[in-house]
Amino acid sequence: MEVILGHVNVDFDALASMVAAKKLYPEAVMVFAGSVNRNVREFISLHGDVLEFMDPRALDAEAIDRLIVVDNRIADRLGEFKDLPGRPGVEVFVYDHHPPSPHDMRDVKDYGEEVGATTTVLLKIIRRKGISITPFEATLFALGIHEDTGSLTFAGTTYDDADALAYLMREGANLNVIAHFLGPSLTPNQHELMKRLLAGLETIRVRGLLVAVAKARMEEYVEGASVIAGKLAELENLDVIFTLSEMQGRVVVVGISRLSQVDVNEVLAGLGGGGHSKAGSAVMKGVTLGEAEKRLRAELEKKVRPLVTAGEIMSGPVRIISEDTSIAEASRRMQRTGHTAFPVVDGDGKLVGIISRKDLDKAGHHGLGHAPVKGFMARDLISVTEETSLLEIQELMAANAIGRLPVVRGDKVVGIVTRKDVLRALHGSNYLRGFAPTGRAAGLTRSEVIDLIGRSLPGEVQGLLRALSRVAEEGGYEVYLVGGVVRDLLLGYPNLDLDVVVEGDGIAFARLLAGELKARVRSHRKFGTAVVILPTGRRIDVASARTEYYERPAALPTVEMSSIRQDLFRRDFTINTMAVALSGGRFGELLDYFGGLRDLERRQVRILHNLSFVEDPTRIFRAVRFEQRYGFQLEHQTEILARRAVEMEIVGKLTNARVRDELIDIFSEPCPLPFKAVERLQDLGALRTLHPDLEVTKAMKERYRRLERHISKAMGLAGEGAKKWIPSLAAMLEELPEREAEKWCHQMRFRREDVEALMQCLEKVPGIVGALDGEKLSPSEIAGFLDPLSAEALAYLYVLGGPGARKSVENYVRKWKDIPLEISGHDLSAMGLKPSRKYAEILARVRDEKLDGKVKGREEELALARRLAFGGRGNG
Repeated sequence: MEVILGHVNVDFDALASMVAAKKLYPEAVMVFAGSVNRNVREFISLHGDVLEFMDPRALDAEAIDRLIVVDNRIADRLGEFKDLPGRPGVEVFVYDHHPPSPHDMRDVKDYGEEVGATTTVLLKIIRRKGISITPFEATLFALGIHEDTGSLTFAGTTYDDADALAYLMREGANLNVIAHFLGPSLTPNQHELMKRLLAGLETIRVRGLLVAVAKARMEEYVEGASVIAGKLAELENLDVIFTLSEMQGRVVVVGISRLSQVDVNEVLAGLGGGGHSKAGSAVMKGVTLGEAEKRLRAELEKKVRPLVTAGEIMSGPVRIISEDTSIAEASRRMQRTGHTAFPVVDGDGKLVGIISRKDLDKAGHHGLGHAPVKGFMARDLISVTEETSLLEIQELMAANAIGRLPVVRGDKVVGIVTRKDVLRALHGSNYLRGFAPTGRAAGLTRSEVIDLIGRSLPGEVQGLLRALSRVAEEGGYEVYLVGGVVRDLLLGYPNLDLDVVVEGDGIAFARLLAGELKARVRSHRKFGTAVVILPTGRRIDVASARTEYYERPAALPTVEMSSIRQDLFRRDFTINTMAVALSGGRFGELLDYFGGLRDLERRQVRILHNLSFVEDPTRIFRAVRFEQRYGFQLEHQTEILARRAVEMEIVGKLTNARVRDELIDIFSEPCPLPFKAVERLQDLGALRTLHPDLEVTKAMKERYRRLERHISKAMGLAGEGAKKWIPSLAAMLEELPEREAEKWCHQMRFRREDVEALMQCLEKVPGIVGALDGEKLSPSEIAGFLDPLSAEALAYLYVLGGPGARKSVENYVRKWKDIPLEISGHDLSAMGLKPSRKYAEILARVRDEKLDGKVKGREEELALARRLAFGGRGNG
């Protein structure tokens, strides 16, 4: 068995070299020796249908008799295959461009050359043997050479590398694809221009296409505007972008397009410039930035062609199978046709599912060839109509990691769109020439979102959203509703917190909005945020779109201006990354770049990247809260990373106040969520990061059982201003060693009055419970116990106490706490008693006697007060 390997952390040169080696060794299988770089992973994801790699777990290592190693000479860089070189019976061929080193594999057949890229070495052999290559292969090989030679600028670049690139261009290498995945570094001035363009970037719709337009002013001329435009397109993953840079009396316009509907040369010709269909530029003199933008928009309206639809690019007629077809028969048909999946229909021809080759192989492996495919097909099918745009198709494929979409008319299948159809539509019919077929989180439409807003939000809030839309359109802003309100809107949970993000100056927009709503504004220039406070007291939080980065684990983030996509990417979990556009004609458009809707449907909490918990460990506590609130589960990889962050002791590096705020949020949730969260934190190992003596015990479970049963009534008795989180947190802390709880509260930087309330719960309440549930006490004795307690401690007492204690608390709150006296200090003064502490003592004693029913009415109160003041002497 022949196996082609590269090295761990596969880059484009390694990937291209593996594919080139496959052309020289067609019987060999390609296997990744380790991880894959991010941009390479993106490329593989898009081209999954034309790149065949074997899972290393499926290999029989004993059957390997030849290794073809590319872009690598060192066995230790072969990952789990590092022991194969040197094994008896294994022949090793090496193709590499790196200079020899002492660590190189020995006893190998070395075909390496010291050129700029390994791809160049293999391509020379391919050309010498007269082996043809496809435009796709030419593109990939060019990517490998460009990456490892710095687009022919690195010192190790040779004539052979340049000659190889020239040959690849003749063979149809797609420069648009190369530009998408690679790009040169920027100078400081270019960085500044890019930063300003990013701040001035907005997205407009032209004939259904999303076109990005970025504007900026610079005091001096900056070269390389086209490079910056390419970087922006790559950074924001934009299909079409036009940048307008006003510099020294001129406006430089650069256009980049990956779509056939937007011919940059045609658009810029109207501005006195030109280029080719995918890129070009124009220099406009004697015009302002605003005038240049106006002329550009006019040219776009005239020159952009309508968006390609599924009906135009779909393949057909479609091979379909009945749901009653056997697994064995479906496998035979798939093998015969070379397809990798079949749509499945019922007896009426209605699309009911899809069955893939992988599904068939699994069923066959278990001896179920006789069974019908309806038992194994995927039913949560995503389909499109003939009118679905190419842009929407790309988004569906990327969001759901699928390679084909059935096209339906009504409930009948009329075609299918594959990754290859998309790639040909984007890059031309020759892009994949030479390749034969190889052996539900659906988005919501604008109307659906608008309908959801109408059904779920109060009229007042809907009116505010329309006002936001109106101000945004009039001011030329792109504004989005973001955060928990979007998540809860989609889940059907009540949430009226209005958080909006503005692409541009959020504070300026907030001031315009405040003028429209006759409200006031409180702004924070450092963070680009503002709060619009309405006369009713309702708040609208406004933020400029921004990105964050963390200089060290658990640090506070550094903030920079950005776009809506990057603003959403900085958030904690995918379910919190969705936004609803509010501006003008886009009102109701749901933005879901990171699969948040899919994760809502899968009922899972998922982070956006592997360092999320390292950058901000408080997300562990937040993840648990969302998991318990919605009945979700941590996504598998997310849970692994959470546990790893705890093991790395990163949580202990947090600012205590940040942990405190997360705990307050957890313990403010309704029961039984707080205790479930505590159990989950213990399961993840995070509970002991709060205090080494914290653990879930039977006694703690019992306290939370009582809390769940009685807290609602207890908080009603405690009053409107009582903080529910205090008794809920006390139930967790009660078993800490003496004085440890108070020390912990101060470390967490709780407010003084909150610490006092917590300590009453922990130190005073248990003793009072015993007294109230013991012998019968008089009302005045009960009041003596309860008068000093905070509202929260009173609630905790009600929760922990038995029937007697709860009855005493109810009577105290409803009958005794605020019982009025008919006398006051004025009466004591009128008796001739000089003001002193004795006033309080006398009035307290009179209250006690009144509580116990021993005095009634003003006269008896006065008589008792007189006796207490003067004994039997009266007042003289």
